[in-house]
Amino acid sequence: MRSLYVRSFGSKLIWGLVSSFVIVVCVGLTAQTEDTRMEVQTKNWEGRGIENGAVLFANNCATCHGQQGQGLQGVAPALNSRYFFTRRLGDVGQDGVMTLSNYVYLTVAAGRPSKDNSQWANRMVPWSSQFGGPLRGDQVVDVVAYVMNFEETALQQTASEDPFQPFLDVSKPPEFQNIGISADAEWTPVQLAVTSVLPMGDRDPDYLFGALACSGCHDLNEPQAPSSMGESGPNFGTIHELGTYRPEAAADPAAYLKESIMSPDAFRVEGYDDAMPDDFASRMTEEEIDRLVQWLLDPNRVTHTRDAGGNIIDE
Repeated sequence: MRSLYVRSFGSKLIWGLVSSFVIVVCVGLTAQTEDTRMEVQTKNWEGRGIENGAVLFANNCATCHGQQGQGLQGVAPALNSRYFFTRRLGDVGQDGVMTLSNYVYLTVAAGRPSKDNSQWANRMVPWSSQFGGPLRGDQVVDVVAYVMNFEETALQQTASEDPFQPFLDVSKPPEFQNIGISADAEWTPVQLAVTSVLPMGDRDPDYLFGALACSGCHDLNEPQAPSSMGESGPNFGTIHELGTYRPEAAADPAAYLKESIMSPDAFRVEGYDDAMPDDFASRMTEEEIDRLVQWLLDPNRVTHTRDAGGNIIDE
């Protein structure tokens, strides 16, 4: 240890100056690279947030808004949409008032509780725990980050590629809610119509299939086969042949299907989670469920175009 001790004042001074110089150089180099390092680290954290948001979106949002945010006809609007990113704020009178990111955040966090009778099958419920929802604040932020991550590809969409479905709760006519129409085009505000929702017990099967968001998980046209498995739930294109390819339904397909609707946990098709709501028995009368089952099992079933209140408008 004695060999490390320096007696000479001059040597001590030189060592002190050298050490100080080394420290100054190190601090300077760190300062020069800190901004770059922090930028890289910030991007890493943003990437993790988007990845976490993708998982949350798939588990909680995709059944209504689609796996890729393309929306589902009559169920929920498109988010992966050029019109949504460029004009939606203006349609709701918030352009210049808030950013689209803030608009999405408020919608996810607090929901849209005042829109019970909208054109969409499901009301947007609050998702943030601050408003009684199931997600933490950081999880809501991650979902918003994932939705906003659609922007780069959405802005490249043409009018025919944009999946945006016109909203009926804004004064802009539906035909002008199209990226193919100039944003400067003149239009006459429409009076917003208030429609009544069909009463429980009188609802047709095709209305129920859309209103209860069944179409968010079950495709009516695609067959359920090894080469075309539904992502969130079995496809219904061949459900009229249910008894031929699902042994447990062979004896009575109608009874099996009714049980699946009223008690979804009684039997679950392999490969699917428990996303099926368990409250359909309280949201439909038994007669409505029976009619829905018969409609699903009918290979010639008919669907209608309806307004926000469920009234048929294609006849």
